[in-house]
Amino acid sequence: MGTLSDFDLGRIIADFGSRFLVETGTGKGTDVSFAGTFPFEHVYSIEKSHGLAIQVAFRNASNQRMSIIHDHAERGLEIALGEIPAEAPVIFWMNTHPSFGGDARSSPLDRELRLIAGLRDVSKDVFLIDDLRLYEDGPYGDGSCPAEQMAPPQLRDLHFVDDILGPTHGITRLFQRTGYLCAFPNR
Repeated sequence: MGTLSDFDLGRIIADFGSRFLVETGTGKGTDVSFAGTFPFEHVYSIEKSHGLAIQVAFRNASNQRMSIIHDHAERGLEIALGEIPAEAPVIFWMNTHPSFGGDARSSPLDRELRLIAGLRDVSKDVFLIDDLRLYEDGPYGDGSCPAEQMAPPQLRDLHFVDDILGPTHGITRLFQRTGYLCAFPNR
C-alpha cells in the first residue's frame, strides 16, 4: 500500500499547473488530508465504504476545498469530473484496492482510466497509480504481491495504460512500497 506523501506534490503542482486532485479510494483519509494541505482549488476523494467516507468527511469538514464522495470509483469519477473545468490540469491519485472477478474482461483500473479519458482531454493530467504489484512482478519494497490479491492472469497486463496515456504521457514505474505507475504529461 502506497502513500501520496511519497510524491513531491508541490513540485508536481508547479511543474504541471495542477489545480485539482482526484483520489480513488479514500480509506482512512490520510492521503486526502495530506493533499488538502496543498494549494489545490479543490480535492475530491471517492470511497465506496459509507462508514469510511463519513468519518473522513467529518474529520475534514472545515476544509471547504475538499469533497468526499461516497460511491464506487467509476460513478464517483463521473461526479468529480462533472465539477472540474475541462481545461484544468488534474492529478489523479488512483489508490483503489480493487477486487478482481474471476471472469472479468477488464480490470477496474482499465475501466477507470478509459472513463476518465472518455470524459476529458487527459493530456495535461498527472496519473499516480498505486499497487503496481497487483499487475506486474518486480523488486517491490514491500515484497511480492500475495497471490490472493493479485490480478488474475488475463488481467496482469497493463498495455491499456500505454494505449490510453502513451501518446500524451511519459510512463514510469517505481518499485518502492507496493509499486507505482506514474504518467506525467509530455512537455
